[in-house]
Amino acid sequence: MKLVTRYLLGHLRRPWIYIMAGFSIVAILVDLFENFVGFMETGTPIQRVLLYYAILLPTYLPYMLPVSLLLGLLYALWQLGKNSELTAMRACGLSMAQLIAPYLVTGLAASFLLLGINELLNPWAAHWTRQFKSMQGSKHADRTYLATNLAYKNETGRRLWWIDTFDPRPSSSFEMIGISLTQQRPNESDEFRMDASRARWLDGHWWFENVNIRYYDNDNNPTGPVESSPSLEMTMLSETPRDFFGEIKESSERSAAEIRQFIASHPGISIDTRNRLMVDFHSRLAAPWLCLIVILIGVPFGIHTSRRGMGMGLLLALLTFFAYYVLMLLGLNFGKRQVLSPVVAGWLPDLVFFVLGLVLLRRIR
Repeated sequence: MKLVTRYLLGHLRRPWIYIMAGFSIVAILVDLFENFVGFMETGTPIQRVLLYYAILLPTYLPYMLPVSLLLGLLYALWQLGKNSELTAMRACGLSMAQLIAPYLVTGLAASFLLLGINELLNPWAAHWTRQFKSMQGSKHADRTYLATNLAYKNETGRRLWWIDTFDPRPSSSFEMIGISLTQQRPNESDEFRMDASRARWLDGHWWFENVNIRYYDNDNNPTGPVESSPSLEMTMLSETPRDFFGEIKESSERSAAEIRQFIASHPGISIDTRNRLMVDFHSRLAAPWLCLIVILIGVPFGIHTSRRGMGMGLLLALLTFFAYYVLMLLGLNFGKRQVLSPVVAGWLPDLVFFVLGLVLLRRIR
């Protein structure tokens, strides 16, 4: 890495760390004010509380990371401009493109990082923290994890599931209690119905216990006696715990990949539901690129602050930043009302402000 690149990034890194730390403290305090009484009344150990906030903080990154990058960049450019360092670098033969390239690479890297966090970590973290808060004050904390009266339809496998309780924790082997499984034929008549008192996920497939099976003809009339077995290894089932876990998640707890999988496994959902899910899908993919967009917009406003003072450039940058969120909310609203297509609803804010950023960059001298 060139010396000038390290120098420029050093000016960004210091204020960004302070700003991120400040936002993190504020986020923790706001949540703590809401949940402190619950933690005290239930005697939640301090270690559990610390774990809760360690898992909660990444869920705030989609909001904290872009704005902290923007504010850190504005401060860095203001410092460089105040000391005439940008002018000196230009006088030494460095072009404006060379000066802003490290910041653009930083914004691009932050976008990829946030995309990975949103897809791999945050859906699980959002679900875990919701379950953790639901446990506060419960005399049967373990049971708060259980999903009850869970229905699932495997369209491809033509299987209908009804589950009294499902435990989504791996430590319980994803235990199910009270299972009724109906296998259908292509003409939608029942081939057989299987009732089991318990099921667990072991060695990569389901094991059913205390099983009763009744077979049916094409007219759904029972054929033969009920067959019973104390235990059955269900290697023929394609369903995994992830399929059932996806059913109990709230909308905010699904990644873009999980939304896509949910749509693929539910071909019979209504057009309106499918449209709303596709809007969320594109929004999940588009949101992380705000980190790159704030760099594109922040550099021109940061150069402005370095020449004319901090106030006006900061104000204009923040107004532009919040305008992005206004346009994003409008896009989501119109997309879910089917006024805009899901692709347009999800990506329109990014496209508009990406083009705006490029236009502002071209005007820098």
